[in-house]
Amino acid sequence: MNKFPIPTIPQEEWANCELGVIIHYNLETFHPDLPQNKWKSSPDVMTADTFAPKEVDTDQWMEAAKAMGAKYAVFVANHVTGFAMWPTKQNKYSVVGSPYLDGKADIVRDFINSCKKYDIKPGLYYSTGCNGYYGINDEMLNDTQTETYRNYIKVVESQLEELWGNYGELFEIWFDGGVISLSQGGPNVLELIRKYQPEAICFQGLKEQTHNLRWVGNERGEAPLNCWSTSTKNTCSFGGTEEDRGIGKGNPEGEYWIPAESDMGNRSKQASGGGWGWREGEEHLVYKPEHLLDCYYNTVGRNSNLLLGMAIHRDGYFPDVQQFNEFGRLVNEIYADPVKSTSGTGNKYELDLTELTYIKNISIMEDIHYGERVRDFTVTVETENGMEEIFNAECIGHKRLIKLEKKIKKAILTINQRVDTVIIKDFTLYA
Repeated sequence: MNKFPIPTIPQEEWANCELGVIIHYNLETFHPDLPQNKWKSSPDVMTADTFAPKEVDTDQWMEAAKAMGAKYAVFVANHVTGFAMWPTKQNKYSVVGSPYLDGKADIVRDFINSCKKYDIKPGLYYSTGCNGYYGINDEMLNDTQTETYRNYIKVVESQLEELWGNYGELFEIWFDGGVISLSQGGPNVLELIRKYQPEAICFQGLKEQTHNLRWVGNERGEAPLNCWSTSTKNTCSFGGTEEDRGIGKGNPEGEYWIPAESDMGNRSKQASGGGWGWREGEEHLVYKPEHLLDCYYNTVGRNSNLLLGMAIHRDGYFPDVQQFNEFGRLVNEIYADPVKSTSGTGNKYELDLTELTYIKNISIMEDIHYGERVRDFTVTVETENGMEEIFNAECIGHKRLIKLEKKIKKAILTINQRVDTVIIKDFTLYA
């Protein structure tokens, strides 16, 4: 039997989730006209008391996420400003310094509780490499051995202990642009994760970690046609500003299972914060649900999870509920009418229909519990005009979703190249 990587249990669970949300709601929301390059260096302007929502309704956030089909959610607990969305004991640059609830708010706690209420797996984002409050800017070369930087690292480690140790089990931990390792002068993230969150999925985590994810290489909601779950590296330290198709594609011969997560805002790049944030008067920049459906085909349908942003209104609620409701409805429609399916092992799978039937979608799922074994496959259909090859690619992985929209009498999945016995978990035609 060939030796190749297989997912850990948390990585397999993550793949089964397919859809998640990431929520950017922080101090920047209250300074929409401040350029992004000032977020990392303006604590004198972006003071704690300027975080002043009317009512933060995390239940409403998760209700919308649930309607969209999200199985997990990541909340930005500390973005590049350094402002903490929980009552950290390390400084006053947090909700403690806000007039909201007289400084007694804990939005991280509210978020976690709402996730539990709506049966959504919780995750947290924390910026380790950039903090405007402490003058640490990841766009500049920082001497990690200075007293200032070493003191900052102590704060980071203490805040991570608070986040990872006080709010229960987390499903995903998000490192934006990766994390500086201990050997490079960064925080002791590895020890803290092993102590507090050993089963958490880590987006762009350290290479020594077990359950890592990589970035897909863009923020458009588009995975490569062949997006392998394996790579030659068990880490990915790239941010969301540069294109890197190599990272997105992965490597079928890679020794590490590190699947790609595709993150994108629910508003276009022209919106506040590059589409991640809310600004008044930008309703026209909310993506159409049909556009999000295309992104679904190009991410979930290409062996990558889709992590969709939620731009939260300054007053504390999610304004784009209609977008999420309609997108969720469109996704559900894909799977609403299964016509015929099969599964099993081998190199050929046939679905015969008794008569010409209009088929909208074809879904193929490899059983990734045993790794990715397919290296090339073809889908052929029989129409009223005879046999026709309609799709060919290399990777199936967790899911390959093919939009067909044709009348057919038969569909055949042929495995042309493989590295071991192929195990097809599901091959289904949907009307």
